[in-house]
Amino acid sequence: MAHAMMEVKDARGLQRLAEETSRSFRPARPKTRSRAALLEMIDLLSRWSAAGLALIAGIAVYLAIIAGRGFPARAAAWISLMVCAIWVCRRMRAQFRSGAAIAARPFRWRASYTSCLSVLGVVFASAPILLTPQDAPGLISLQVIVLVMLGGFGAALFHAAHPTSAAAFAIPGALLPTLAAIRGGDMVLTSALAATSVAGFVVVIALSRTIARNAGRRNPRTRFVRREILPANHYVENAATQTASKNVI
Repeated sequence: MAHAMMEVKDARGLQRLAEETSRSFRPARPKTRSRAALLEMIDLLSRWSAAGLALIAGIAVYLAIIAGRGFPARAAAWISLMVCAIWVCRRMRAQFRSGAAIAARPFRWRASYTSCLSVLGVVFASAPILLTPQDAPGLISLQVIVLVMLGGFGAALFHAAHPTSAAAFAIPGALLPTLAAIRGGDMVLTSALAATSVAGFVVVIALSRTIARNAGRRNPRTRFVRREILPANHYVENAATQTASKNVI
């Protein structure tokens, strides 16, 4: 009898030990943000992106003017690509902000908008290579390189609510001007651009994480369903309102 009780006790102890061991080795769940936090960040992206697109458009017009004096064909071709890309991005943003059909699918809109931004970012950052040839005057080439890098990181800051959208401007804006400086053989300028790129990436990443952290704090994840959060008479009142409206109709 005592031996049987000892076996039962040992079996329970082993079962408890197995549960504790499995719990300790259970992989941690990834800390994903809530849907409300993601929607808030999408709203910030749609609001702040207007300033980023305006910055890109202003710099593009200025670069086309200063480069068009010596290279009109290059300037006309490059600004034509820029106008098309900016128009598409601004139209998508305007449709979302105005509440068009795509506004009902915010995550799909963000994906489509980011894909358009990737095209715009590459076209804008290609100005040091497409807009000016290798034998262009040094002052014009320097202005194009510096303004493209500043414009790329400036637009990335206005799109920091979505890291992928910010990267669509930051990565080409850092890579292509640096390659243009390497093509020119100016190692001092190349080193300065590399240092500026690193600093720009640090600022953009820090701002993006701050926005995401603040959105997560305002909209934390919860395991409660809507019925457990809303008052008990909420659904009764809604049902009565819907019934009354149907009777009126």
